Amino acid sequence: MKKTLILALLASSFLVACSTTGKDADISSSADRMNAWGEADITNLEETKFSSRFNKAVSPIIYFDLNSAVLNGSAMDILNEQIVWLQNNPAAMIVVEGHCDERGTREYNLALGEKRANAVKDYMLAKGIEAGRVRTISYGKERPDVLGSTEDAWSKNRRSVTIAN
Repeated sequence: MKKTLILALLASSFLVACSTTGKDADISSSADRMNAWGEADITNLEETKFSSRFNKAVSPIIYFDLNSAVLNGSAMDILNEQIVWLQNNPAAMIVVEGHCDERGTREYNLALGEKRANAVKDYMLAKGIEAGRVRTISYGKERPDVLGSTEDAWSKNRRSVTIAN
């Protein structure tokens, strides 16, 4: 009985694996998109299927003012370009990373990074991008783009980065 149950479980796992949507297939619904994300590691998306095409077509980075998660006009212009790219690449999904400069506590910066990433996500959703295509993550001050304790360095670390995959 145990062997039969184990074999049945293995067979069903194999069938599920075989029927899983392929990497290059278009995923049509939000629910399917969320299932495609599964337990994906969104913390290491340096080079993905769409990342180089995305980065060549649009700027992946927008910048924020000190202690702010408000999208300024320049940020919205960049996001509008990202949205057009996403509309033209319906199989692409994105991760929006929120980042901060080194000032402030770890907890404060993680919360601010989350607000920044969510501001980008909310803007994209308001412009018609499906919620299932967008994930967010906050790194706070843990992943600076520019090292240093100068206003120039700080201004480059107050950012969100959109990664297509």
